[in-house]
Amino acid sequence: MQLATPGLNAPGDLSKTWNRTVLQSLGARIRSWMSEPQFRWGVALAVIGVLERAWLWSVYQPISYPDTNAYMRLARVLSRLTLEGYDGTRVPGFPALLAAVGLDLERAWLAQMTLGWVVSMLLFWLTWRTTGSAVFGALVGCLYDMIPGQLLFEANLLTETSTIFWIVLSLALLVALGRVRNLAAGIGLALILGLGASAPGMFRPLFFPLTIWFFPFVWLAGEGGWRQRLVRVAAYSIGPLLIQGGWLLFIYNSFNVLSPTMMGGYSLVQHTGEYFEYLPDEVAPIRDTYIYYRDLHVAERGVQTNAIWDAIPAMSEATGLSFYGLSRELSRLSIQLIREHPGLYFRNVWQGWVGFWKAPVYWQPSAVSSTAARALLTGLILVGRVLSIAANASFIFLSGLTVVSGRARTRLGIDRYAVVAAGLIWMTSIIQTLVDHGDNPRFLVPLQMIVIYVVVRAAWFWVHNKAPVEVLSR
Repeated sequence: MQLATPGLNAPGDLSKTWNRTVLQSLGARIRSWMSEPQFRWGVALAVIGVLERAWLWSVYQPISYPDTNAYMRLARVLSRLTLEGYDGTRVPGFPALLAAVGLDLERAWLAQMTLGWVVSMLLFWLTWRTTGSAVFGALVGCLYDMIPGQLLFEANLLTETSTIFWIVLSLALLVALGRVRNLAAGIGLALILGLGASAPGMFRPLFFPLTIWFFPFVWLAGEGGWRQRLVRVAAYSIGPLLIQGGWLLFIYNSFNVLSPTMMGGYSLVQHTGEYFEYLPDEVAPIRDTYIYYRDLHVAERGVQTNAIWDAIPAMSEATGLSFYGLSRELSRLSIQLIREHPGLYFRNVWQGWVGFWKAPVYWQPSAVSSTAARALLTGLILVGRVLSIAANASFIFLSGLTVVSGRARTRLGIDRYAVVAAGLIWMTSIIQTLVDHGDNPRFLVPLQMIVIYVVVRAAWFWVHNKAPVEVLSR
């Protein structure tokens, strides 16, 4: 008779054996994943992004602009965890970020650097998942890190970097939603996407329509019948209703205007201020006061852009209108001028649309502590701007080509992910010039890398002559 060995196959031994097997299996999977090209390229991109930002931190500094003061003022309100005293001149996203970092400028820059690093990684993932190429994914992510117009904006205490983050995250979530096959996971991801897609508009009102633009693509994402798709769309809708709808309700209840901010009238004057002379004598106080400040601004800077901000106190005094009342009155007068002089308005619309694509770089050379670093950045800025303008021109050309040619749509890999990205760019290029004028090149900054992504993605499909599964060839 064979005697059993005490403790052999006891529950404790079985548990240890099972744990060892699980760990070995997990280790094998991790080693297999680390051997994949996307892991190596992703790690390389992550390291480059960290080292580059560490270098920039050592030679540069956070940059404030006139708008920064307004954001800081509103951040002080939000830091008290209240909207009491919030004046409605800005949406609350960026003030909330400033409040979260304690209104400290260097910490705000560090937060924006962190967001920028994540953007580069999201661009890598987005390009890799929609082309299957880890190399092209790393290229697009690295371009974000290397093009100074994007990287240096992380030091600017303005809304663009945060807006870039939320836009790219939303596009990545939409791609992820299209890959999900589990209904419950799809509903959860659609809910998260709705929250994420609502965020860009809370940093830049220009992107409020993004949530509406995403609706048909949420419907098309994933599998299932119309009931499953309807549930996903309903889950997606919760974010816009709570975030954007809640904010619009606050503005309406506080200022009796259904708009993301109270600045609509002042933005329209950027258009109509050039021909304010055509206003009738009944509004002479407001007309003549603005013309005085406009002419001073033109004499000093050559353009009337942003003259309105200098004129507001005098216009309020001349008319007796409050800041909010003046905005509403300027909106009324501007719409009147647009109706009476559509040719002048659409001339500015065209000029603003052309200006949208100019890819300027916002930075302060004097803030660079090293002469060598300043020279390096200056050279990179020239190269980066050439690349950005070339990408913009290519995007416009390829957009026209895909409209007229089904064969081109096939070769360029135009599927719903290309359409959602390109459509967002085109929609923004039109909306921005309809409602504002003068600072139009800045409006492309949050979308410049999306332009580059669309162009690089199209180039990959063209070179490899390989169409995505759902190519729009008809």
